[in-house]
Amino acid sequence: MVSVILLAAFVCMVIYYAYEYATHRPKNFPPGPPRIPFFGAYLFFLLVNFKSTHSAALLFSKWYKSKMLGFYLGSYPTVVVHSHEGVKEVLLRPEFDGRPDLFAGRLREPNFNRKGIFFNDGPIWKVQRRFILRYLRDFGFGRRFDELEIFVNEELMELVDIMKNGPEYPHEHRFFRKNQALCPYFMSPVMVNAFLKIFCNEKIPRADQEAVGDLAMATEEFQRIADDYGRLVSLFPWIRHFFPKTSGFKDLARSNAVIYKFVKNIIVRHEKTFEPDHIRNFVDMYLEELQREEGKVDTTFAIDQFIMGIVDFIFPAISAISTQLSFLFQWFLRKPEILKKIQAEIDEVVGNGRLPTLDDRQHLHYTEASLRECLRLETLVPSNLPHRAIADTELLGYSIPADTIVYTGLYGFHNDKDTWGDPEEFRPERFLDYRGHFSNKKDISLPFGAGKRLCAGETFARNMLFLTAGAICQNFNIIRGKGESLPDPKETICGLIRTPPDYWVHYEIRENH
Repeated sequence: MVSVILLAAFVCMVIYYAYEYATHRPKNFPPGPPRIPFFGAYLFFLLVNFKSTHSAALLFSKWYKSKMLGFYLGSYPTVVVHSHEGVKEVLLRPEFDGRPDLFAGRLREPNFNRKGIFFNDGPIWKVQRRFILRYLRDFGFGRRFDELEIFVNEELMELVDIMKNGPEYPHEHRFFRKNQALCPYFMSPVMVNAFLKIFCNEKIPRADQEAVGDLAMATEEFQRIADDYGRLVSLFPWIRHFFPKTSGFKDLARSNAVIYKFVKNIIVRHEKTFEPDHIRNFVDMYLEELQREEGKVDTTFAIDQFIMGIVDFIFPAISAISTQLSFLFQWFLRKPEILKKIQAEIDEVVGNGRLPTLDDRQHLHYTEASLRECLRLETLVPSNLPHRAIADTELLGYSIPADTIVYTGLYGFHNDKDTWGDPEEFRPERFLDYRGHFSNKKDISLPFGAGKRLCAGETFARNMLFLTAGAICQNFNIIRGKGESLPDPKETICGLIRTPPDYWVHYEIRENH
C-alpha cells in the first residue's frame, strides 16, 4: 500500500514539474505554445505545418488570438510579431538591432566562425557594414549610377536576344528551350553580372556562363533547404555528425561551398595582382583598408570577414530578384489582364525602339504598382532574419527579456486582413491614387525591412526588378503551355525564403517587337 502511494506521489510530482516546465515563460511574455525539453516549441510548429513554419506561427497566432506570439526555440525565448505596428517597432528600435548567434549563420563559414554582416552584430557589424555600403554606393549599389544602368541595359538586351533566337551555347540549353525558359535561373546571368560590375568591375561573358548556372542553383538550393527558424541543425549543431542528410547540414554545406568558393576565388585573384598605387575597384579598396589596419589588435578587417561579407550580399542579389519575377510571371498566367495593362503602359510611354529605363519609372505607374503588389503578396523572406533584444525591454505591452529572439512576421503582416482588406487578391490598384498614379504613401509594405537592419540591397533590387520586368513584358507575352494547368500556390516551397518550384515559363514574341 505504501509503495502504491509513493508511486502515485512520484507520478504526480513528475506531472507537476512537466506541466511547470511546459508552461513556464518569462513574466508578462506573449501567449504561445508550450515547450518540451531540448526542442522548446519547435516540434509543435513542425507538427502543425512541417513544410511552412511561418504558416504554423500564423495559425498559432489565430489560436491564441494574438498578433504577437511567444514561445521557446530550443532553450531560446522567442517572439514572432505579425502586426504592422509591432513589425515597425521591432525594425526601428535600436533595442532589437542584435542578431542571435545561431549555428545556421555560422555553418556558412568553413570553420564555423561568426563572420559576415547579415548574421552578425556589435562592432563587426557596424564597422563592416558601414565600410562596404559606403564604397559600394560609389559603384551603383544603393543609388542610381548611369554607368551601371547602361551595363544592365546591355545585359538585358542579351537576355532578350536569347529568348527570341534561342540558346547558342551548350550550357544555355539547361535553361532555355524554344519559347520556354526555366524559372528562376534563366535570369541569373543578368543579376550575377550586375553585381560583379559593382563588386569588381567584371562580367562573365555569355560563352563562359556555365558556372553562373551552378551558382544560381546552389543559391536557390541553400535557401530552400533552410527554414524560418534554422532547422534542427541550428538548435542542435551536434546532430550534423549523426544525421548529416536528415538534419539538412550536408545539403546546406554543399550548396554554400559553391557560393563561398566563387567569392573567394575573385578576392584571392585580386590579392595576387593588388597594387596600392593602382586601385581598380571595390575589392582593391577593401584590400587597401586591410593593409592600413594591419597590426591593430581591435581591427575587424580580415580576408575571411571580407569573403563572408560579400557572400551575404551576393546571396540575395542572385536569387531574390529572379525568384520574385518568377512569382510575377505566375500571376500573369492567373490574371492575364495584369500583363496586358503593363504592356499597354510600356507601349505608350516607351514604345518598342528601346528598353525601359529608370527615367521611365515615374511614368509607368501601373508597372511599378504591380511590382509592389508582387513584393507584398509574395513576400520572399516570410519571417525576416531574426533579431535579438540587446536589453530587457517592452513591446506592445509585453515584457521582452534581453537575448530574446524576435522575428518580424512580414508574411503575416502583408497578408493581414485588418491592414489590407483583401490581402489574398493580386490588386495593383491598391497602390494607385485617384489619378491612376503610383502613390508611395499607399505602400506600407516592408518587403526589405526597415531601420538599421534594412536590406542593404533594396535600391539595387527594386531597380533590377523594374528594368528586368520592363524588358520582358515589353517584348514577350507570358502564356500557358498547351494542356498545362495554372500554377498552384500550395506548391510554393517555404525555406529561408519562399520560392515557386522550378518551372518552364512559356512565352511568345509580341508583334512588332
